[in-house]
Amino acid sequence: MPQRVEDRVRPITPQLAWRVAVLGGIAFVLFAVVFFRLWYLQILTGDVARGAAARNGHRSEKIEAPRGDIVDRHRRPLVSTRKAAVVQLVPSALPKAVHDQADEYRAKLGVAETERLASKWRYEALARQLRDDGRASTPEEVRERTRLKHLGEAAREVPLPPLPAGEPELTALYRRIGRAIKITPETIHERVIRSIADTPFANVTVRTDVPLERFNFMRERPESFAGVVVTDRYVREYPRGTLAAQLFGTVSEITDTQLGTPKFKGVKQGTRIGQSGLEAQYDKFLRGVDGATRFKVDAMGARDDERRVLVTQPQQGQRLRLTLDLDLQETGERALAQAMAHSEHGARAGAFVAMDPFTGEVFAMGSAPSFEASVFARPFTESKWRFLTSDATHAPLLNRVTESVYPSASTFKPVTAFAALESGLITPSRELEDDGHWEYGGRDYQNAREARFGSLNVSDALKVSSDIFFFKLGAQADDRVIQRWAERFGYGHRTGIDLPGERAGLVPDRKWRQVEFAKYRACTERENVPRGTMEALIACGGVEKEWTGGDNLNLAVGQGDLQATPMQVAVAYAAIANGGKLVKPHLGQSIDDANGVPIQEFRPNPRRTIELDPRDRQAVLDGLRRAAREEQGTSADVFKGWPMKRHPVYGKTGTAERGVNPDQAWYACFVKDGGRPIVVVVTVERGGFGAATAAPAARMILAQWFGVRDRGFHTGTSVTR
Repeated sequence: MPQRVEDRVRPITPQLAWRVAVLGGIAFVLFAVVFFRLWYLQILTGDVARGAAARNGHRSEKIEAPRGDIVDRHRRPLVSTRKAAVVQLVPSALPKAVHDQADEYRAKLGVAETERLASKWRYEALARQLRDDGRASTPEEVRERTRLKHLGEAAREVPLPPLPAGEPELTALYRRIGRAIKITPETIHERVIRSIADTPFANVTVRTDVPLERFNFMRERPESFAGVVVTDRYVREYPRGTLAAQLFGTVSEITDTQLGTPKFKGVKQGTRIGQSGLEAQYDKFLRGVDGATRFKVDAMGARDDERRVLVTQPQQGQRLRLTLDLDLQETGERALAQAMAHSEHGARAGAFVAMDPFTGEVFAMGSAPSFEASVFARPFTESKWRFLTSDATHAPLLNRVTESVYPSASTFKPVTAFAALESGLITPSRELEDDGHWEYGGRDYQNAREARFGSLNVSDALKVSSDIFFFKLGAQADDRVIQRWAERFGYGHRTGIDLPGERAGLVPDRKWRQVEFAKYRACTERENVPRGTMEALIACGGVEKEWTGGDNLNLAVGQGDLQATPMQVAVAYAAIANGGKLVKPHLGQSIDDANGVPIQEFRPNPRRTIELDPRDRQAVLDGLRRAAREEQGTSADVFKGWPMKRHPVYGKTGTAERGVNPDQAWYACFVKDGGRPIVVVVTVERGGFGAATAAPAARMILAQWFGVRDRGFHTGTSVTR
């Protein structure tokens, strides 16, 4: 029998050994990863996972927090919050055609605003040209002004798109909603387009204050109103109607651009925030903290209302106490209305401000025309928005105290006086001759109504408001003497008041004019139109001549290209009253708790102190005091019978020439003694002479503040500005 051959084992090659090692290592790593993951889930994060699993059967529903109230300095309500039934549409439930329409509408609004601003710019350039030339309008210029004004108004009227064709379900939904809450489908669509164009992902509020029976009808039939939210929501209430309407501002849902910004860190989409005015400035205090209701849901995600888990109550926002005095605010608005009624030129717009000259607390601030503040607490139409913003209706939404800029006319003369005194151009006793006329640069300058005052020092010139005196100072001053002092008094810079949208104004000088003239020249070359012609003005607007000595003369009397807000004038006069402190005006006084106890007070420090020579300041004070007290003083007739010993008034009238419009009336004054210091500034567009309309309104405000029994609106007979 043959011998059996032993089975031989094949030897392991190095290549095979390497492959086995690699596969084993991979298997080991995979096993380690799985083991570590299981250990992490079960040991390290087991409690978290169990909690998440438990919460998977819950849903959370936000409970909106009511915003804090706004009250006056004596804690009388100005803005409060109440609950109202609202009907809303969810944008994501609307068809794509609606969103496309909203996008197109948003784009057209941007183009229209650009065209409106261009028309306004050219209109103002024409007015500047006529004012600088000192002449009446030609028929061609009248037609051009009318055309530009109509263009500006037409640019605002962007037509809303109609209901999209081919969307029968949307049309049917609009009709069902309309029948339920008594509103037309066209109005619903208008509000949808406007809301989505503004805030694309926010619910569209179709109607607020829905009657209870209609509210319940819609809530009980969700299958008929897909994409409709019927709920309670907090809305702002304004018990004082139109009072101080421009100050409070609006509230709406946070926008995409605002989400994630440092100011709104942690604020979630859908939260309503202050978007303008005091609501925006003090939003973090007024907003409050939302609550939540947590419910259990079944496996299909349906809510079981009977198995409520937890309710976290919302915390109402804190109460904002303002420095405003309700009684003075009411008097100021009444005084402004009477001033416009007494105007011979059909005045329809104006503004006033009353402030503490030592602390910057704003006691009253108003703008006319006004509007019902509650208009923004509910959806509004395109026509209502045009009414609030149109020049044809004098833009009631505009806060003219901080957002409108004008030449401040003779109220600027104290600044010119300080510039001349402090730079050594004159002394308090030096006199200049005023013959009523003065020739400079080939042009004849004269006082209002050709008045002649003879030899005057600076106090006399302020008393009678001599234009010739201050024209001569403007001719002596170099290009930056008056400008430097204007900027020291706050002109050309925002005052820092706690309201968004404040304008900085303009103090014109040679450098500014060179820049603007270069723009104009480049535009005329680009458009191939001759400079100095009507065609160039229409095409380029702007500044069409270089700086001359006459521009400095205009600035010396507060005319020309000077642009100032009434608030800037008030801050400048406060500095004269308090000895040089440039106060920072403010409306917020404190944040109070529910019992009215201040939690945080607002006391902003002065921005800076202007060094004023006591002798020079006294000369200016004497001129302002005499203007309101002595014969020939510009406001002496207005203040006849006023208790000057108890409440001495220092005041200055102003009458601004605005080219194509009738003159604008100004009055700025202060009472620094008597225990209740106050500075008051009033301006009336198309109001004529300052002594005729603005000064009597200021007297009414002072009378209320000091408790002086007065006989009503005091008209002055002074002929000076």
